[in-house]
Amino acid sequence: MKRLRHWILILPMLLLAGCEKDLMDYEGLEGVYFAVQWGSSWGGEKSWPYQPYTEVNFMAVSGDEADIALKVMVTGPIKDYDRIFKVTVNPDSTTAVIGVDYKSISEECVVKAGEYVSSVTARLIRTEALQNHTLTLGLKLIPTNQLAVSFPEWDAVEGYTTGTVYEHFDASQHTIRFTDMMTRPLQWVGTDVSPYNGGYESGSWGAFSRKKLLMICDRFDVTYNDFLSKETMPSALQTLIYKTMAAMLIERYNAKNPVLEDDGRLMWFSGCPWMSKVGVPWIPDAGYYN
Repeated sequence: MKRLRHWILILPMLLLAGCEKDLMDYEGLEGVYFAVQWGSSWGGEKSWPYQPYTEVNFMAVSGDEADIALKVMVTGPIKDYDRIFKVTVNPDSTTAVIGVDYKSISEECVVKAGEYVSSVTARLIRTEALQNHTLTLGLKLIPTNQLAVSFPEWDAVEGYTTGTVYEHFDASQHTIRFTDMMTRPLQWVGTDVSPYNGGYESGSWGAFSRKKLLMICDRFDVTYNDFLSKETMPSALQTLIYKTMAAMLIERYNAKNPVLEDDGRLMWFSGCPWMSKVGVPWIPDAGYYN
């Protein structure tokens, strides 16, 4: 399996100054907690809520491994020396298998002198099983003689609402959910079923399938992420794609080497002379139409 590291910046490294001060002035034990934030695209670190989990889709990753950095913050005063905290895999929230789905986690981490933020990194591995399943990797902070565990009962921070808000959770734990399942992207121009032609595929690209999208990516040197916005998938490119792909499919058909979807039907784009219905295999002796 090709080993390519892909560092994913899951979290911003700075928080709103007022919130930082409140947490630094926390009157409980000096300790660590997962400070993972994410939310709506129009938000940011000043408004994203804190989250008990992180989602990773390998469709957006280049390579067969992904290093996921999860932000960890410290409560209490900043120190002029390094401090150690520990992390371990939480079996209660983990379905992934070490050595197969993820690499071993470094159990000892450091908050450097003069800092109040650190991170825990998990290296995930892309496997074929992820194309049909979502796996989980749960992590849990462990207290040391230098740093306790802060906020085992985290309460949502007021004003941090541009995203899904979890009112209460244990901030000493965090779960990574990862998959390689391909879902229909936002800029897919086609439909599985048309009500106007007997339920056959329609639109420029017809029904969405992983196989079809990967063939487009290979032909046009684009990635799954390019299908997520109009800026990277403009209408001119959409048109070029269906015309080019239809010509290729027709050429393959005439060469008696047709491209079939996983259910056995002929792959279809607008411009193909045949019709194709999801779930209905193509019968070679029937010609274009079953």
